[in-house]
Amino acid sequence: MVAKNDSIGDKLSDPEKNVQAPPVLVLNPAAARGKAGRTWRRVRDELRSWRATPTVIETEYSGHGTEIARSAAAAGSGLVIAAGGDGTANEVVQGLMEVEARTASTAFAYLPLGTGCDLARGLGLPLNPTKILHGLRNGRDIWIDVGVADISAGGDKVRRYFLNGVTVGLGPAVALRVNRSKWLQRFGKRAYTLAALREIFNAQPHQVSWRTDDGASGDTRMLQLFVNNGPSIGGGMRPSPNASFSDGELHIVMIGALSLKTILGQFRRLQSQRPFDHPDIQSLVCRSIELEGPILDVETDGEIAGGLPAKLSVYPASLLVRMPI
Repeated sequence: MVAKNDSIGDKLSDPEKNVQAPPVLVLNPAAARGKAGRTWRRVRDELRSWRATPTVIETEYSGHGTEIARSAAAAGSGLVIAAGGDGTANEVVQGLMEVEARTASTAFAYLPLGTGCDLARGLGLPLNPTKILHGLRNGRDIWIDVGVADISAGGDKVRRYFLNGVTVGLGPAVALRVNRSKWLQRFGKRAYTLAALREIFNAQPHQVSWRTDDGASGDTRMLQLFVNNGPSIGGGMRPSPNASFSDGELHIVMIGALSLKTILGQFRRLQSQRPFDHPDIQSLVCRSIELEGPILDVETDGEIAGGLPAKLSVYPASLLVRMPI
């Protein structure tokens, strides 16, 4: 069943019957240049074997996934599935976190149909959507950490939740290039590698002041800042390979003002999932970090969310996730 947005609440709950609302699947058919919609049409029959058939609602504009998830959680749905890319998953998590306020009544699940699939890699999900839908029928629930970005946007302060991570510097430029280029999106996760190589040649360091919750601080000229909640970011890159959705910490990597030759060498290490190896690349672990500096974009889970100044924190074990078995 495909529902329209103007009747989401009516279709999901019936207060007179006091019955839990059905699961909701939030589908972004436009993800991965429309490949998500084509893939969905091939696998959707798997839902027929579910005891409670999910209501499928397609997103129609930016932020629509957040609205759908918020309505589903408020209506009492026990499960909301994000079907699309990492951006779709991020929108759904926004809605769930806004309603749930870190309490457990609605579980989140992810059906990766997008370009980067970092969340799927971080959670250890198969990249086969049929297997995921089959496994979710009797899935198991786990708790994972959620990142929180309090950032500036248009002169206001906004709060954005994230799962994979945040980047400042090169990362937002790479995300914009991938999101705007249908040609790059043809290459799947390699799109981020190609975009990064293009942006590296134009990279300029910026002076950023930072302070962590445990008292560490600095004033660093940096080309790139990675803040990882999960292990994978930017189409499979692992700048902090020990990052975990269950350790209650943010894993920070600051890349200083390196020469072009050094940047390319360290980028090759990143692509081959080897740790960085340079004195001007600093790593640390914390519960929160505050950033101040020039007007720089802040990217959360592949989408530009705002800019500096920003405070990035982690809410440990705050999102209930349904895992396929």
